[in-house]
Amino acid sequence: MLSTPLRLAAAFLLGGLATLVFSPFDLPLAGFVAFTGLAVLLDRLGRMAGAFWTAWFFGWGHFIAGLYWTASAFLVEADKFAWMIPGPLLGLPAFLALFPAVAVTAAWRLTAPGPLRLATLAASWTLLEFARGHVLTGFPWNLAGYAFGFHPAAMQPAAWIGVYGLSFLAVLAFAAPALLFLPRRRTWAALALILPAVLAAGAGMLRLDAPGPRAEPVQLRIVQANIPQREKWRPDLIRTNFEKLVEMSLQPAEEGTPDLVIWPETAATFLLSRAEQPRQTLGAIAASLDDGRGGLVITGAPRVEVRDGREMPHNSALAIDPAAGIVAVYDKTHLVPFGEYLPLRGLLQFLGLEKLARGRGDFIPGPKDQRFDPPGLPPASVLICYEAIFPALSNRGERPEWLLNLTNDGWFGELTGPDQHFTMARFRAVEQGLPLVRAAGTGISAVVDARGRIVASLPLNSAGVIDAQLPAPAAKTFYAKTGNALVFGTTLAVLLLVAAGALLSRRNEDLPSGRASTTH
Repeated sequence: MLSTPLRLAAAFLLGGLATLVFSPFDLPLAGFVAFTGLAVLLDRLGRMAGAFWTAWFFGWGHFIAGLYWTASAFLVEADKFAWMIPGPLLGLPAFLALFPAVAVTAAWRLTAPGPLRLATLAASWTLLEFARGHVLTGFPWNLAGYAFGFHPAAMQPAAWIGVYGLSFLAVLAFAAPALLFLPRRRTWAALALILPAVLAAGAGMLRLDAPGPRAEPVQLRIVQANIPQREKWRPDLIRTNFEKLVEMSLQPAEEGTPDLVIWPETAATFLLSRAEQPRQTLGAIAASLDDGRGGLVITGAPRVEVRDGREMPHNSALAIDPAAGIVAVYDKTHLVPFGEYLPLRGLLQFLGLEKLARGRGDFIPGPKDQRFDPPGLPPASVLICYEAIFPALSNRGERPEWLLNLTNDGWFGELTGPDQHFTMARFRAVEQGLPLVRAAGTGISAVVDARGRIVASLPLNSAGVIDAQLPAPAAKTFYAKTGNALVFGTTLAVLLLVAAGALLSRRNEDLPSGRASTTH
């Protein structure tokens, strides 16, 4: 049996290893090693505190390895923000590690080593991931279900059970080999716990092979200018950066001209509503589209709404028509803490903290149910930046015909964050049965069909354009109709039944043995 320091160190390393199941590595084998190792460590413990801290160190290693790239955002202006790096690098993972720690401790406390413990672990892990996606505005990054992102066929069950349902299957399968290390080896039970994930992926292969809908008659162009984050907001480069985007938008296409040009999040770094000449330039681009018949330009840009005499800044997507009018607007609803607004501003400013994004004050979230319906285009659901990691935000209000993800991952260089972000956005296409169009400032830009397959893409840190047709939407998926209700209800029911069984078992153990005496 390992000493406590060695056990915690092993858990930390196993947690880090578990991140290799995600993009860009996509190694499911790492999940089997990591979760099996965690389960074996837990089975050999006799105290609940030991289970909690073993799981917490697993989670800490997992989130440090999975989120280390966030620290690079604090190096964009290192003179101002480098001192804050321990926060995202160590502090945020330490907080997030509480979620797997609680999940694992619940499974350890309620069950003995064996198949029931692993099923309980998968259920509690899934519920705590759901909590992580909602507590304090939520941060559902690298959920265990994204381990299925290694192949489009493996992603397809998300159309029925969503990524949270895949998390249940992933943890169940990854931990199953731990049954081989029990005193009484349970090979068949281990295979039975792996089987649901295998069957789900097999069903996904059948779904992937089914005929898909025909593409929409919308020819689009995505512009990825690859402007480094350090240069994006420099006042002396604003004109140069804008002109680069314009020049790339007007490049001749191999066949005809696009109907729609799409720029990334905050591609325009100024208020277009108050910048007449740049807006006229975008109008001229729109007028040149569709072989001169006119189209639209969609760009990310800051926007100010005047309400009750106050200026309300938004991070927005704007559609510009040939008359240089703004004909459709989406204001981002789920803002990034410390990036787009400063939580507890009065206190944190007093402590010397400030938000990373430039501009005075905080962005204001837009209304929850917004419809982005530019004239001449199918209605879209817009997801700005990390809104794409929240499954529910892709399914708001009346069903759209495509998903539009404008993002700026330039904060994170060539590290793993942009690959992970792109994979999560692809899952939204599978879950909703909708094509995804993604415009990213430095990559990864892509067109993805309604089953999560990449139709066209531009790699990270490259400049170029994508000319492609907008894929057609598929039929509304079961997950789009039901959301997380099925998975949440099932996993909660598992935990409640296990807890009730454990309580009854302990009550029976506490009863005195033998017959009860009766007094007449």
